[in-house]
Amino acid sequence: MPTATMTFTLPEEQHEFEIHAHAADFANACHEVDERCRAFVKWRENPSRDAVELAEEIREILRYALTSCPTL
Repeated sequence: MPTATMTFTLPEEQHEFEIHAHAADFANACHEVDERCRAFVKWRENPSRDAVELAEEIREILRYALTSCPTL
């Protein structure tokens, strides 16, 4: 099975390390926001057109981000 190792020079690259260390948490949060936007559009009674358009735009951005990395 292939493996990969990432190396960071700390403390200079602490920010980059934190991003990579918490990438799964971020992906999960993106999925949750996508689901909440979906539920808003599907189940909310009489949402404004602007709110629906915003929710759909947010979902489009999230889906693009999540599908651009096939492992998420």
